[in-house]
Amino acid sequence: MSFDLTAPFQAEFSIRDQIDHRRKVVIISIAGAFRKGKSFLLNFFLEYLYCLQKAQQNDIALDWLTDDTQIQGFHWRSGAKRDTTGIWIWGEPIMIDSTNGETYAVLLLDTQGTFDNTSTYQLCTSAFALSTMLSSMQVYNLVDCIQEDSLSHLSLFVEYGRMALNEMQQFGTPFQSLVFVIRDFKSPDEFAFGMEGGKRYLESVLKKTPDQPEELRSVRDQIHSCFQQIFCYLLPHPGHRVAERSSFKGHVRELRPVFREEIKKMTASLLNPHTLQPKTVNGKVMTCRKMLDYFREYARIFSGTTLPEPRNILNANAQLLFMEAANEAKTAYIRGMDRACSTPRMMPEKRLYEIHIKHGITALNVFEKCPKIGSNEIRSKILARLQEELNHELEHYKSLNEDKRVTGCTSAMIACGDSVLLGVGLGSAASIAVGGAWLTLQAGMVSAGVVAIPISLGALLAIWTYVYFEPKIQSCFKGDEKHDNT
Repeated sequence: MSFDLTAPFQAEFSIRDQIDHRRKVVIISIAGAFRKGKSFLLNFFLEYLYCLQKAQQNDIALDWLTDDTQIQGFHWRSGAKRDTTGIWIWGEPIMIDSTNGETYAVLLLDTQGTFDNTSTYQLCTSAFALSTMLSSMQVYNLVDCIQEDSLSHLSLFVEYGRMALNEMQQFGTPFQSLVFVIRDFKSPDEFAFGMEGGKRYLESVLKKTPDQPEELRSVRDQIHSCFQQIFCYLLPHPGHRVAERSSFKGHVRELRPVFREEIKKMTASLLNPHTLQPKTVNGKVMTCRKMLDYFREYARIFSGTTLPEPRNILNANAQLLFMEAANEAKTAYIRGMDRACSTPRMMPEKRLYEIHIKHGITALNVFEKCPKIGSNEIRSKILARLQEELNHELEHYKSLNEDKRVTGCTSAMIACGDSVLLGVGLGSAASIAVGGAWLTLQAGMVSAGVVAIPISLGALLAIWTYVYFEPKIQSCFKGDEKHDNT
């Protein structure tokens, strides 16, 4: 079994990443049994979002699903054979202005139907779990009712959610929104079509009773604790002309009126600018720049010959979290070093080491704030890589500083700290201080004393430099004055 990101997908979003890599991403996914109209339903979402985008861009009233509308987008057809394989992502993000003033990039994911006659149980479960991990809203498409086996299919990420809740309590629930969409619902007299009837129906399904086996009660508890929001919508049958004839081409006027009305209300309630929520992972909002890394990492852990253990999923999340923290730490270091090294004149090597220590410790403090989850080995590995990258950056700043070297008496005064004695002494002291800072941080004991090392060292060296070189500097000035008088 293998999940792979195709080259066109990676190239497309690499280009978009360059356009606005900070754009927050909303990911809507749909999953469920095969040949139950998932792609057909997703095309209503697509139609609504494009109409909403057009209305916002042109400042006009939203008008959609009119008689002359033809629903199209994701490929679908009637019949008994599977139509969608793998996980398909609509070819471009749809930009929607939210009510908070931000513009979100909305992506739609279509997942292959589960439990057909050609796919293994592992592949079906992995595709379902992967789409749930990736999405900010997972639509669970079912027909007639919610059966017990429909809930059991949630077991893999429910178990992951239980583990994540234990180790990542500060992030809240591991998943965002789960929407049960019950198609062709046959009991509208008991539970009315739409959201309100769906809410009552879902409560009856997820209700715990004393005579239930412990396993069933546990699944219900975990579903509630793993998702921020859970909704249910009851939809009527779309009409036999739609479901049974291959000649149906998506024309809205051929839909059963009650289905058309309910699908219109459901789509607007799920995707309107008030309710859209960007994807969050480990408590942080996903942007276009981060999205491809998350997709690639999740695809990797689900591409083995067996279903991934919940612990492996947690470790994958931990690695992504640590990598992001390391990037933030490196950015903080570079920002500080750039400011300190912006002077056009060469600075003494001792001063360069001082600011390296100062901003290196700042970077490590940024990384240290990252919650300790998952494997300690993963955290240590990424921390070691961060150390190497900061040391490499120091060499870069040393090279830039060397390029500023000047000659003459003025140079001697500016770079007087570059004497062999002072350079070696400070270089050793700085190296020891940096090493102590790394060691102390890894032990989890960063303190004010460590941060104060470069400051006190710099003060002492400044005093020593003045006492030692003051006579030489005065002599240099006197020599220049005599030269001018002659």
